Amino acid sequence: MTSVISSIRRGLVLLVAATAMVAAGPALSQDKIGAKVGKPMKAAQEAIEKKQWDQALARIAEADAVAGKSAFEQYQINEFKGYVLLQQRKYGEVARVYEQNLDSGKLPPEQVDDRLKALVQLNTAVKNYPKVTQLGERWIKAGGQDVETRVLIGQAHYLQKDYKNAVSVMQGAIRSTEQAGGRVDENWLQLVRSAQQNLGDTEGATATLEKLVRLYPKAEYWDYLLSLRMRQKNTDRVQLNLLRVARQVGVLNNAEEYVEMTEMLLEVGLPGEARSVMEAGYQAKAFETTDKTRADRYKRRYDDAKAAAARDQQSLPAIERDAQKAPTGQGDVALGLAYGSFGQYEKAVAALSNGLKKGGVRDVDQAQIMLGIANLELDRKSDAIKAFEEVKADPQMTDVARLWIIVARSGAG
Repeated sequence: MTSVISSIRRGLVLLVAATAMVAAGPALSQDKIGAKVGKPMKAAQEAIEKKQWDQALARIAEADAVAGKSAFEQYQINEFKGYVLLQQRKYGEVARVYEQNLDSGKLPPEQVDDRLKALVQLNTAVKNYPKVTQLGERWIKAGGQDVETRVLIGQAHYLQKDYKNAVSVMQGAIRSTEQAGGRVDENWLQLVRSAQQNLGDTEGATATLEKLVRLYPKAEYWDYLLSLRMRQKNTDRVQLNLLRVARQVGVLNNAEEYVEMTEMLLEVGLPGEARSVMEAGYQAKAFETTDKTRADRYKRRYDDAKAAAARDQQSLPAIERDAQKAPTGQGDVALGLAYGSFGQYEKAVAALSNGLKKGGVRDVDQAQIMLGIANLELDRKSDAIKAFEEVKADPQMTDVARLWIIVARSGAG
């Protein structure tokens, strides 16, 4: 809280000091302020110059006690009082007198925007969130654009459990920041996602998670995002590709996921990749268990993958010959998938590219994703992104490809 108050005070001191300086000149002239008010106000001004805040408040109170004051005199009294209270860090009291002046009709029009922003800051400091949102919405409707002020208003909506307006205001701050070429704060996105979850807006929360992994590719965000994706109704093909993303970004973190991925890879005839997945699981100590039945099951899967990989590796020359004879690109794609399965990514890129060029490929989306992965493994990020961008036939696979593009651009994994 101290850091928040310090930040608010830095911004307000300049604003209020400027107002006080204006008031100290023509505001105290006898033709605008009567002698009864002017005398104690002059004394207050002198005390302010000496930073004698208690004495200044006493003189201001004398002026405030004068009967029959004009609206202009009351306005100037409040300006001085607000400035002194600010020096004493009595933010709630400052907010009250400045709100009075905001509605007095005496505040110069060009100062209204700054005064509303100041009131948002002051009320945030004292946690008067209803006032923050009330005055903040007034500021927004008047065309307020300052991003930091928008964030304070959005946070105030959130703290009052007004999640709909919290999302709306925060997204406005995010858009403004993006349009200005700035970097969106991680905490803003976390707040928006939390509000969307509270609203039951799964689609919106997922989109915000995607933005989080793009800008802040932390394992926890990838874990949340991929968990959501994997809980959807997916075909085995889509599920396998989501597991590939999870492995790439380091959130394939339990034995059952490693085994599931291994079994799927064996099913589609990629035992080399299946073997590497099981090896990665053992390296990550995911298979450590005191349950002998489970330990035996994991070992059997590993043995199955190793045996199948050995057989498949021996058959690579035959697959190469078949690809050369094939009239369509399907043989080259099969060869590229096999090469990629064994980590031979240069050969995988060549074969997959050749197959896609020939045409007649049964699953173009899958071939493009594997081409992208192979290029990514070779640190050819731009080529990888181009391949992922060509995944267009199946919307779910396009969705997976978009995740791979995020991986490529963020350097995750």
